Amino acid sequence: MEAVLKIKSGVDVFLRWFCIALFATLVLLVVWQVFVRQVLSSGSPWSEAAGRIVFIWQGLIGAAYVIGEKDDVAIDFLVRRVPQKFAKAVEILAHLIVAAFAGIVLVYGGSGIVMDRWADTVQLLPVTEGVLYLVLPITGALILFYEVVSILQTITAEKLEVTDPNEMDIDDIVEEGL
Repeated sequence: MEAVLKIKSGVDVFLRWFCIALFATLVLLVVWQVFVRQVLSSGSPWSEAAGRIVFIWQGLIGAAYVIGEKDDVAIDFLVRRVPQKFAKAVEILAHLIVAAFAGIVLVYGGSGIVMDRWADTVQLLPVTEGVLYLVLPITGALILFYEVVSILQTITAEKLEVTDPNEMDIDDIVEEGL
């Protein structure tokens, strides 16, 4: 399990920096777009198209990172509200559902889209639509990896934290946005 956690830690660090780089690129593209439009009174259509692609990649890769950090609300919300004896089963089931979605929709479906669109060009950019859609199977594979790690951690955990329904604090729920 230690080796798996070391690999996860390395993937976490890579994704964190990759998301930072994507966000910085997005900011630069938007600043360039505004500069060209407002100062030079011209247009830069390629930067708008590139910004859209970077935004999509950043959002999907960022979602995989958030799932890896276990900051997704749904699983936590479910597990904390079931009796202790069912907590592990509910958490594993929730992770299996997310993994199934990642595998079927993102990896399998995304791979099909990538293959179908690999030769189609993106207007104004020297890349194909396949490159744009490549983020789908990549994100799916990352989510699958994180879900397998989460399931292994759940199985090896002695006890999961649950919340007694009688002790639920409405202020905490409102603060979390649920």
